[in-house]
Amino acid sequence: MIFHCLYAILAAVRPPGGKTGKCPMPHKKIIACLLALWLPVTLALAQTNAPARQQQLQSQVAATVTVTGGQVLGTAMADGSAIFNGIPYAASPAGARRWLPPAPRTPWPGVLDTTAPAPACVQADVGWNQGFIASAQEDCLSVSLRTPSLQADARLPVLVYIHGGSNAAAGAGSLADDSLHRQGIVVVKLQYRLGAFGFLGLDALRAEDPHASSANYGLLDQIAALRWVQANIAAFGGDPANVTISGNSAGATDALFLTYTPLARGLFRRAILQAAAPGAPRTAAHSEAMGNELLDRLRLPRGAAGLAALRSLPAAAIAKAAENLPVSPGVDPSFTWEQQNIDGYVLPQSYPKDAGRGIDILIGNNTQELGADRAPASGPALIAAAFGHRAAAAQALYGTPGVNDPLGAIPTQVMTDMWFRCPARWLAGRMATASPRVWRYEFGYGAPGSGKPPEHTSEMDYIYRAPPANTLATDWPPVQRYWANFIRHGDPNGPGLPRWPAVADHDGSLSITPAGTVAVHGARAALCDLLFEGRDHPPSSIVPPAP
Repeated sequence: MIFHCLYAILAAVRPPGGKTGKCPMPHKKIIACLLALWLPVTLALAQTNAPARQQQLQSQVAATVTVTGGQVLGTAMADGSAIFNGIPYAASPAGARRWLPPAPRTPWPGVLDTTAPAPACVQADVGWNQGFIASAQEDCLSVSLRTPSLQADARLPVLVYIHGGSNAAAGAGSLADDSLHRQGIVVVKLQYRLGAFGFLGLDALRAEDPHASSANYGLLDQIAALRWVQANIAAFGGDPANVTISGNSAGATDALFLTYTPLARGLFRRAILQAAAPGAPRTAAHSEAMGNELLDRLRLPRGAAGLAALRSLPAAAIAKAAENLPVSPGVDPSFTWEQQNIDGYVLPQSYPKDAGRGIDILIGNNTQELGADRAPASGPALIAAAFGHRAAAAQALYGTPGVNDPLGAIPTQVMTDMWFRCPARWLAGRMATASPRVWRYEFGYGAPGSGKPPEHTSEMDYIYRAPPANTLATDWPPVQRYWANFIRHGDPNGPGLPRWPAVADHDGSLSITPAGTVAVHGARAALCDLLFEGRDHPPSSIVPPAP
């Protein structure tokens, strides 16, 4: 798959006037290839560890809170915090409610027990998510939270986390928070419809929708969860006027799109975007082509009849049919189901110029997002593919593999630049024109105890967990303190921390590596400027920005 992916890059990204070759796969399959290489490893690790960490929590007494829909029973912990799992924020989206916007939940009688882990949403088998599949069900639209205090007047800052998994897999259980709440922050984890259930595009769905929209149901779920937070978080000690949304990977991309949509305005004040993929939004035609492939695989007709039949099928049959779903040539072949599309309603525009206006933004990436052990081997070929007629200038900056490569392993760095680092820099600069409070970072620690490089998701434990006993300060960077400061008041800086310059401060950012935590200005500017030369959107995008 590595060389197949490399060949696709060479064929799909070539300089103007360059020789044409026979590309064995469409341009956008590159993303699917790369994601297929590192997502199974990184998210399987999160899936494996989360239940064990949950079992380590020692409970004290029950805690009961009244929310929209009724009373919920949670668990009061020894440290004074309280945990609630699987509080419904919307009605079940099963059966006739498949592929409709989320609806209010019918009140439940008595007290709802939310002491057990919440079931995940139905999802296709992507190889690493069996633990989530085992508990999955369609009635899954819920939030789980941990609060430091149940005093209604505590008015604590709130973090709402959107899990990753390519919008195809995982669940709230993929994030184990055993530490961030100690910073006086209410941590909320939401679940949303995944894969074909959350991002299916069909012309029949557009035809029945009053806004002529389809495929953005997962985003609508997230918006409904944020509305639930506004209505109920005060009962858990949170401040509805001080909400930050956050995500990693696909969850970060979702959080980015929530800054775009007018439907989410006023529901949060800040956004943390960790390893977002800014090039993900689609056109309705792309989403519907993929939806039609699903109908074909299930041998269902197109149109209203096919949609009715699809709603009557067991969820497991749809999930099975969605596994490794192929699409027509020229259409995104991604198995990831990152199918949010520019529908004129949920997402009226791609890259709107006022995105982020009035919202504080923290955005960044890890230094080796794709991992050195999973990168194509040919650095010069990758540079030629990514930079086209600017390849010689880029090669001079990257150096010679194994001889003089000051930026690190060239294949890993080229792909990290192309898919994460440079798009994040471009997006941060664009959003800084709408808001002066935009902060960018680069993180350079491998996951604790893993012995791996700083690849995709390696920052998560440093943010959400406490360091093991006797850990040296140099082995555990202060990212949790930076994140907590940002969640509280929109500025990551604070006493005892190295200064973090805003993006508006001469392309400022913060480098967090074992060599030190230092302010940087113009990080990777020369290479990223080369990559974006002649482009007004990320190289991985297929939808141009709004005029």
